[in-house]
Amino acid sequence: MDAARVAPALALILWSIPMLWPQTGEGTVSSASALIYIFAVWAGVILLTWGLSRFLVEPGETAPADDGPDRLP
Repeated sequence: MDAARVAPALALILWSIPMLWPQTGEGTVSSASALIYIFAVWAGVILLTWGLSRFLVEPGETAPADDGPDRLP
């Protein structure tokens, strides 16, 4: 369960890394490379959270049915 709570913070840190890349001079990173990195992190976070949700489900437990907004408690 703690890994699921850390995932958003990890995503924020990984998305912040391009701000540390040099903007001028030698060793600059192109915008295309930065966008590829951002989308790769985005896809990785999706896969990570999907994997965590599959891993954290107890055996025999199923997700509750969502009957939509018209469902009364």
